Amino acid sequence: FKKTQIRITKPNYRTIRSMKKIFLVAATLLMAVCAMAQEEATPSKWKKGVDLSLQATQNYATDNWHNGGVSNLSVLAGVQGWWNYAGEKGFSWDNKVELKYGVTTTFTEDLAGRLFHLTDDKTYYETKMGYALGKGWNVAWSGDVSTTLFDNYKIDTDELVSAFAAPVYFNTAVGFDYKYNNPDKKIDLSVMIAPYAFKLIYVNDIRNDYAISKHVGIYDEALGITQLRTYALGSSFKVNYRQEFNENITLSSVLAFYTDYKGIEVDWEIVGDFKLYKFLTARVSLNPRYDSTVGEGWNEKIQFKEFVSLGLAYRFEK
Repeated sequence: FKKTQIRITKPNYRTIRSMKKIFLVAATLLMAVCAMAQEEATPSKWKKGVDLSLQATQNYATDNWHNGGVSNLSVLAGVQGWWNYAGEKGFSWDNKVELKYGVTTTFTEDLAGRLFHLTDDKTYYETKMGYALGKGWNVAWSGDVSTTLFDNYKIDTDELVSAFAAPVYFNTAVGFDYKYNNPDKKIDLSVMIAPYAFKLIYVNDIRNDYAISKHVGIYDEALGITQLRTYALGSSFKVNYRQEFNENITLSSVLAFYTDYKGIEVDWEIVGDFKLYKFLTARVSLNPRYDSTVGEGWNEKIQFKEFVSLGLAYRFEK
């Protein structure tokens, strides 16, 4: 994305025609998959599951504690569901939903008068449809959408970082998907390589100066603009990896790369889950990110988020 002002005035018909071709392929694949599912689907052709988790970290210190300290509490709730179809004639359809919401407090209001702050606000859906070519390779179409639901501000300020549908990220791509599954080592791997990818970013709230300036462009309140969006065509690849080393240790990783040939975005989320006793678990989450389209310096382009916690987790799987 350009760092200069971006405002939607006239539709880009070349982009619209490209989008029509992408969605035509997607619609064809969807109809084929639905037909296969209707004719052939049995319980054995579907894999379904839900992961539930509730993580928390807590610290308490009195005001006169000899070496200082601040009491705090952080809670993170998450739901991850999937339902995947694999037909006998090469069609596959994978779906994933992820809901993750977290809050933290130091039990004291900040300078802006807020007692609680969001640490996570993620609503995400991903779908991928493909047809097998052989040796693990599939021709595939993928799409995903993610957004935020709640108002979130920088600490000690009234600067809005995110709000309902502000921003919304939508990605769709056509390419090739390599799948590898090893039941013995409990490894699931997917590598989606897409030479044609479309990205849309939409901001529903002009109060969100941060999202607009960082992701969409500069808005002009005098012109009465209330909603902003920007889009670009490019290429992408995405790697999904999951391995259960044993019944107590599981590692998940999602690496996503996108470029519109003017800038690049790389997002890598690594999550380790450790089962301590029955439903009691520990989780370590690392999320480095690089975005060349925002800011001027490396301190803005390179971002990092880390979370370590204890909590409860349970899985339903069929």
